[in-house]
Amino acid sequence: MRLRGITAALAICCALCAGVGASAATAAQRIDMKVLLLTASASEPSFQAWQAQLRREGVPFDQLIATPGHTPITAATLSQTLAGGIDEARYQAVIAAVGGLPRCDENGCASALAPEEWAALAAYEQTFHVRQLSAYTFPTPDYGLNWPTSSGPLDGAETSLTEAGRAVFPYLQGTVQIGVGTYGYEATPLEGATFSTVLTDANGAALVGVYTHPDGREEMVQTFDSNQFQLHSQLLRHGQLAWVTRGTFFGDQRNYLELHIDDIFLPDDIWDPATHTTNFNPEAAVRMTPGDVATAVAWSRATGLRLDSLYNGGGSVAYRDEHGGSDPLLTAFLADRATFGWVNHTYDHPNLDCSARGFIVDQIDQNTRWARTMGFTVNAGELVTGEHSGLANLIPGSPGLIDPPSIEEAWATGLGGTLAGGTYDYAVTATTPRGETIASTTTVVVPTRRLATASVRIDFPAVCHATTYKVYRRLSPTGAWRLINTLAQPTPAFNNGGAVTIRYRDIGTAGTVATPPSVNGAALDPYGQNPAFAPALENMGIRNTGGDASKPYPVTPTSATGPTYPAGTSFVQGRWRMIPRYPTNVYYNTATQAQQLDEYNYLYLPPELGGVCVNTSVTTCRTSPASWDEYVRAESDRIFGHMMGNDPRPHYFHQTNLAESDNPEGAIFYPVLNAMLTGYSRWFNASAPILQLTPTQISDQIARQDRWGATSTVRGYIEGARVVVTNGGTTSLSIPLSGTEVGTLYGGTRSGWGNAAVGSSTHTAAAAWPAPAPPPAPATLLASAGPVAVGTAP
Repeated sequence: MRLRGITAALAICCALCAGVGASAATAAQRIDMKVLLLTASASEPSFQAWQAQLRREGVPFDQLIATPGHTPITAATLSQTLAGGIDEARYQAVIAAVGGLPRCDENGCASALAPEEWAALAAYEQTFHVRQLSAYTFPTPDYGLNWPTSSGPLDGAETSLTEAGRAVFPYLQGTVQIGVGTYGYEATPLEGATFSTVLTDANGAALVGVYTHPDGREEMVQTFDSNQFQLHSQLLRHGQLAWVTRGTFFGDQRNYLELHIDDIFLPDDIWDPATHTTNFNPEAAVRMTPGDVATAVAWSRATGLRLDSLYNGGGSVAYRDEHGGSDPLLTAFLADRATFGWVNHTYDHPNLDCSARGFIVDQIDQNTRWARTMGFTVNAGELVTGEHSGLANLIPGSPGLIDPPSIEEAWATGLGGTLAGGTYDYAVTATTPRGETIASTTTVVVPTRRLATASVRIDFPAVCHATTYKVYRRLSPTGAWRLINTLAQPTPAFNNGGAVTIRYRDIGTAGTVATPPSVNGAALDPYGQNPAFAPALENMGIRNTGGDASKPYPVTPTSATGPTYPAGTSFVQGRWRMIPRYPTNVYYNTATQAQQLDEYNYLYLPPELGGVCVNTSVTTCRTSPASWDEYVRAESDRIFGHMMGNDPRPHYFHQTNLAESDNPEGAIFYPVLNAMLTGYSRWFNASAPILQLTPTQISDQIARQDRWGATSTVRGYIEGARVVVTNGGTTSLSIPLSGTEVGTLYGGTRSGWGNAAVGSSTHTAAAAWPAPAPPPAPATLLASAGPVAVGTAP
């Protein structure tokens, strides 16, 4: 909401009136550990931002959307007197999404709360020393500010913390940049007002400050708007929350960054900018070198960040078999093995969507045994499958196509047939109900001496999700292609040894004229989880596996229909948990800037600009090609945004992105991460280091967060410096606490997860709640407390 063209102050009553307010203070007060969040509209960005903030830190809150007919705020809804004369405050803080909660129409704006409601809030806040945050406010003298000297967009404005601000935001370096799309007001403190500026701009305006009302109430005032995705919101909200709650609250905040590098020891396909396609030729595939390992080690030591290597031991074995028994990449990783984390990515990186239970078990077990034999330290309970296969996929889009069959062998045979001597090209494709793949091809020479009985044998493995296979033949090298047979998917197509080998013999069938596709059109429809997947993980004692954080998953795992978990949700099956991993636009098939930028633009530009992008509800196409700097900024900002979510979910990349580090424009992982780290160190000081967890620690942290978010049996209250937690359930529960003896120092505050035993437990607040205030004196409502005209609100 943008409040412009102000014609009168939105001077909402904060005065006290006779007979309205909380009960008179006694010798004892109890402050419940819960926040009251107020808004006039559920669509207000500031309200949604504060919803998100309270939820991400785990802060209990009630929200009141002050629509016509809402349950009014009264002294009784805010506090009560308990047995023994103890006055109980139901909320430790009040957050108003917009100062004064204006509701505007063609007749102007008026507060969504009645004067009596504001009076009840004021009396409550004074009596119990409860602070208020007005998160987006039009400056007026009622907030301790002069009328605004200017208004408009504040996009990109560089602002600075004052000395008072550094105390409120001890984790920040001292500057805050206002995000794009921000409207706000510039104003200065009112002469004679007790106003402490917290955040100021180059013009000396007080953009955030604390106004101490004449009656002693403290109110933090912010004069610009915010949504949850803007930079200034990400930087300021934790400090504002700590201030408004007086630093002691249910909740915990950390900045996590887990970095998974998939496919270690494998070669990966590579993007071809000339054709705007992926080159699947094995000779073009890219694999890290010992020099790339050295670069990764140096980067890790310089940044203090660990790269978790998701390894495929079969890739190293295959390389050694093809190169005289030596793999220099393995040697390089072993030399610095302790620098990296090591996570099982299956032995050969097969697609497990259709695999048999025994095959899945073998892929997991063989990879663990190989790693330990080589000398790597691995946790046998941690797993991420290739392409997250085995799990359901309700949005097949990465890659979203089945691969063509790989021809294992093809040779001429003397078994009966009518093929004439000569040289033949063969092509084999696979189909789904949506289309056909491109072909795998091979060339076979039929000797002339076998003219009477010649045939050709072709062997290829079954492809997961394929329905049929098509076999083509032509005279090499330029004859016309002919479709000579269509083969059904065998039953079963997969067993404990892996994919079944399909054996086809061409006896010289004439076939029909047809050419294999030049573009892979074998798209996939949504599909459920492989029924063999969960039992295999249970067999191997897996405790966590990776999924795609950008996709929903079905509640009934093996079904592609029905209720779903929202994208990014972690869920549990049996004894293992799915950890959602964030994908990035750092693609698996890119090693250089030219490859990455070409694929990025190809995917995000519309057809008229040379791409394939179509605008949808979740995709916004670009209107011009991105430059390298634009791309890096967009991806680093995306990763930074996830870090600001108190979210331990990992980001995943691929070994290709660390390859070609000797190329000035290679190893594209580093420019993206370095840009993000540069921004992080610009905003955050050393008191808020980036934290990294192992997969097991991630799983445990998500489990704690989920259980806490779902509980309704734990309550807490503050009495002076005493914090009391009551657990009305039947089992103990991990709880997040800030501002007590629990946890460790982070960002200037001691916080962490403690244990709430059944019944009551006590903690000590770092700062005691102020002693009870005297009863509020009778007062008269301000004349401006009724409806006021404040111009238009777009």
